[in-house]
Amino acid sequence: MRSAVGMTCLAAGITLAGCGSAVDPAAEREALLAADRAFAQATAERRLEGWVEAFAEDAIMMRPDEPFSPGLDAVRGYMAGAFADTSWTISWEPELAFVSSAGDMGYTLGRYRTRGLDAAGAEMLGAGKYVTIWRKGQDGRWRVVFDGGNPDTQP
Repeated sequence: MRSAVGMTCLAAGITLAGCGSAVDPAAEREALLAADRAFAQATAERRLEGWVEAFAEDAIMMRPDEPFSPGLDAVRGYMAGAFADTSWTISWEPELAFVSSAGDMGYTLGRYRTRGLDAAGAEMLGAGKYVTIWRKGQDGRWRVVFDGGNPDTQP
């Protein structure tokens, strides 16, 4: 009798564990959009540090005319010059989010804008589209694993 009760409890436990791991696609997409918006807000507030903190340790950013360089040092190095210019800002808004059926990978698509001053003090505007690929960590936090964009021909 003990083993029958034990097997029933074991089966119930496995069933409940399985039910708890179901992914709600709509909720995961909203969580990913919220993570992207929080990334934009942190970047607006803390500039380079806000940018870098959103990335995973093995993240990659595409750089024109350069090989892929994974890691936070490469991410920091790529963006350090832009953020060193105190007149330069970047803002973005995600428009779409897609999440894997397992709920552990996803990507966001959106539009970005940049603004700064050239050496003569004239305003320089930029705009374009981006894709950011995200991975959910063991802590449940979404982190950027790839970021890339392309500028529009007319800001």
